[in-house]
Amino acid sequence: MVLYNTLTGKKEEFRPIDPKEVRMYTCGPTVYNYAHIGNLRAYVFADVLRRTLEFRGFKVRQVMNITDVGEPTSDECEDKMAKGLRREGKPQTLEAMSELGEFYAKAFLDDAASLNILPAAEYPRASRHIKEDLELIDILLNKGTAYKLGDGIYFDTSAFPAYGKLGNIDIAGLKAGARVKTKGGKKNPIDFALWKFSTGPIGWESPWGRGFPGWHIECSAMSRAYLGQPFDIHTGGIDHIPTHHQNEIAQSEAAYGVPLANYWMHNEHLVVASGKMAKSGENFVTLRTLRERGIHPLAYRYYLLGASYRTPMQFSFEAVEAAETSYFKLLIAFASLEGDAKPPAAYVARFSDAVSDDLGTPAALPLLWEALRSADLSPAEKRAVIVAYDRVLGLDIEHQARKLQEELEMIPDHIKKLASAREDARTAKDFKTADALRTDIKAAGFEVMDTDSGPIIRKSL
Repeated sequence: MVLYNTLTGKKEEFRPIDPKEVRMYTCGPTVYNYAHIGNLRAYVFADVLRRTLEFRGFKVRQVMNITDVGEPTSDECEDKMAKGLRREGKPQTLEAMSELGEFYAKAFLDDAASLNILPAAEYPRASRHIKEDLELIDILLNKGTAYKLGDGIYFDTSAFPAYGKLGNIDIAGLKAGARVKTKGGKKNPIDFALWKFSTGPIGWESPWGRGFPGWHIECSAMSRAYLGQPFDIHTGGIDHIPTHHQNEIAQSEAAYGVPLANYWMHNEHLVVASGKMAKSGENFVTLRTLRERGIHPLAYRYYLLGASYRTPMQFSFEAVEAAETSYFKLLIAFASLEGDAKPPAAYVARFSDAVSDDLGTPAALPLLWEALRSADLSPAEKRAVIVAYDRVLGLDIEHQARKLQEELEMIPDHIKKLASAREDARTAKDFKTADALRTDIKAAGFEVMDTDSGPIIRKSL
């Protein structure tokens, strides 16, 4: 099994530290708003990675943090939790911040469940690990790799010669860019905050003054607390490479003298016409947005599987709707398969080869359709092959096909008649009538999906 390691810039054979258990840390959300579907790509990628490892026989312990404390306003990051409090008219208190965090943490976990993402072993909250943050900062201060300024405690990047090794970052370029906005007497323009003193009404007590942990220190402290150091795999979005993950490595390795993680894996962005998807403007698309358009969350997962996690994806509703059509055709085809059998070894081996090459889902996904169309497989074997593949793909095919079949059997006759009349209108190219009938069907709580093998009627989401 080979994985692309950002740390070395190449594919490497995966060798865990402990053959009995793979330890994996996934950078989780900052819970100040709903996650957009670009955020969620990172968690689908991490889920496919975990499922592939388990498919290959590894036991996996996955930990995903939940950042629910204010990220200090500084050269490096924005105070997102405080921004969320202001947006919702809540007071700037730790209690209000906790309420905000728990609300959006639940929303995130609900989204993850809708995408059939396996639950992590632990979801540590940053707000409950301040003690670990302070212990790590104290070690860095005692080693002389951190220093105090008037507004906080900073990491001295010049004391860590390997700074920039993740992704082979151009440190000279970073310094040049940071120099413009450097202030407060930092030793180096790219030095980053470990602890920021509070200038407002909220914060935690520390030996150096009341304040907040730096964004980067949280992940270093929590990953070590739950997985030890080093652990096997650290995942996140590609935007984490130049700053967040770079800083995690620097502070963790400077403190303890050993690597933080052996494999660093990053997914590319989901982009729209205006650029990277973000939590502002018209390109803030959530799972709720997709549902409002009648798009099933697992159709979005199907869409993501069509590209390598290391390839930028151009988002459009039309592309996801096309993926949904394919997904529901797959469910209907699977629902017709009956019987028990073992998946033929040759089919499992081909799939395993595909996903073992750096999670090659673009090569693996078509194997579902190849198995369905194979004249060499019995219906029971086809069913077994698809169930085996879905252990990695995570499309929940068996459950969703059964659910769809039950819904199809419960569709009222008058809805079927409306759908039939609509199909007749489409055949006659009377699209005005067809659109009106679709509106009537939708008003009754149902959706019609047009496919090359005929319409699919289902309950609205």
